[in-house]
Amino acid sequence: MSGVLLVLIFPRYNFEILAWFAFLPLFLAIEAKTPQLAALSGFITGMVFYGWGLSWINNTLINYGNLPQILSFMVLGLLSAYLSFYTALFCYLIRRVCKDNQGLLFLFAPVLWTALEYIRSTHSEYGFSWLGLGYSQFQTLPVIQMAEITGVYGVSWLIMLVNVGLYLAWKSWKRGPGINTGVRFLSVTMLVLVFWLSYGSLALNRTTKVPSLTVALIQGNVEQAMKWNPVYQKVVMSKYKDLTLKAAESKPQLIVWPETATPFFYNQHQAGTQFVQDLARQAQTPILFGSPFTENAIHYNSAYLVSETGNTQGRYDKIHLVPFGEFVPFRKILFFVEKMVAMIGDFGHGNAAKLFDVAGHKAGISICYEMIFPDLMRQSVKNGAHFLVNITNDAWFGKSAASYQHRSMGALRAVENRVPIVRAANTGISGAITANGALKDETELFVEAAQITQITPRQGRLTFYSAYGDVFSWLCLLATGLLAITARRNIKGI
Repeated sequence: MSGVLLVLIFPRYNFEILAWFAFLPLFLAIEAKTPQLAALSGFITGMVFYGWGLSWINNTLINYGNLPQILSFMVLGLLSAYLSFYTALFCYLIRRVCKDNQGLLFLFAPVLWTALEYIRSTHSEYGFSWLGLGYSQFQTLPVIQMAEITGVYGVSWLIMLVNVGLYLAWKSWKRGPGINTGVRFLSVTMLVLVFWLSYGSLALNRTTKVPSLTVALIQGNVEQAMKWNPVYQKVVMSKYKDLTLKAAESKPQLIVWPETATPFFYNQHQAGTQFVQDLARQAQTPILFGSPFTENAIHYNSAYLVSETGNTQGRYDKIHLVPFGEFVPFRKILFFVEKMVAMIGDFGHGNAAKLFDVAGHKAGISICYEMIFPDLMRQSVKNGAHFLVNITNDAWFGKSAASYQHRSMGALRAVENRVPIVRAANTGISGAITANGALKDETELFVEAAQITQITPRQGRLTFYSAYGDVFSWLCLLATGLLAITARRNIKGI
């Protein structure tokens, strides 16, 4: 049941209210089980949650990776099983460490969940933060404002705290030592929630300055089959030219094209390079766009900025690559996905965040998948970015929930760093996100668009999160260890 409820809190269902009690069925299911059986319950819950929530992966693998259905389901199953391991471990440790100690469970469950979510989301090139619990609240702005201190993982902690608080209150009232215990758990939970929401309301009421930067977002809606077919190269570039000149009529200070917008390798294709430079001069506006780059026989997924005078101002190479899309993890074991990779490419990765100068402001760049990694995005802001640009090609996802899930994560990146984000996607969703996490000026999926938006670049001090990163998550890791050690010593001392 918990697995179903967890799916429903994310796009496109967006029943985010369910997050606050989605774990109650799971807690009830494991309360009398051995740690091993509790782990099994957690694993099954995870398989329902991730298998359903990430089912769009099949569309990508089958329609664009050309994998047979059975192999695509194997990939989805392996990924779901890996993610479900963390849910299983959560349930195992809950029963192993806490047993029937309600007070310990109240303290342990939120920090344990947060620690595990942080580990599986952030570290190594195999980190995967998709469907992190905190992202479910992207539309509930007062809840996510604390992310400027805690990061998205703080929101996950709060959700789990409310879940375990409600569970313990219900258990105390119905089957436990009495109403007083239930009142204590519920009171602490409500006090934390009131404090959290009060902070969020105050943050939303801070005075904001008038938008001072106008950005045009070009959504070409180019089919994947057309993108790299030489026959359609002129058609694709003509489309971008028309949309760009249309956008230029609004006098933007920056025009943004999506990831791999050019059907050629910029700076390595003379005619195509000249085309983009001439267009920037004609529009009298800098153009930021995605284009592949090759060096020493290695392909890079890159972003360029061409000034209004037609000069190339800089290049950013994507740092965090997409597993099964831009490289094959565990290649020797997962040999059967080579077919997919042969079509998409086996890419090299960049080494450092890059800032572009735009109209007196500094823009931090991310490409596609990179937007889901909090620490990677904050590095640009820490280095001086006043706003963030995300260019992406979500055509791989079709009309599934993935495009909606992907853009929703941007709301947390904006709040964490208190910077606006502009996002240009080949097939959508393009749009802007304010520094408070509000989505605005969004396009529909699979339409051409020249979307004009206005943003307010960051001024003033860095947020705590931008400056210091995942301190809250590390504290949860530390608290998890200390509570587990303390509980074990207490058991031995009995």
